[in-house]
Amino acid sequence: GSQKRPISREILDESVTEFTRRIKRHANNSVTREPGCISFEVSIDRDDPCRFILYEVYVSEEDFEKHMAMPFMQKHMRETASMMDGEVKLIGFLDRLTAPAK
Repeated sequence: GSQKRPISREILDESVTEFTRRIKRHANNSVTREPGCISFEVSIDRDDPCRFILYEVYVSEEDFEKHMAMPFMQKHMRETASMMDGEVKLIGFLDRLTAPAK
């Protein structure tokens, strides 16, 4: 089944606005430029606006590996590294069971 990759990122307070702009662009690039990226959701914790949750869905782990190698992904990681407050927390890979859509 499809691979899902939820991760949590803590962003420095002074970088939230810029990171928000960049992560929106990055999520859009991932979905529109990569056939193997099914969806890329970005959410912000209501109680902590510096905490972002990214929920990425790929057709396969191979598609995720391709995502990691994309030039725009490498650029995004370089440009946002200084905005991070600590390490990115990978919640894990999950196998997709169902995903109803409207």
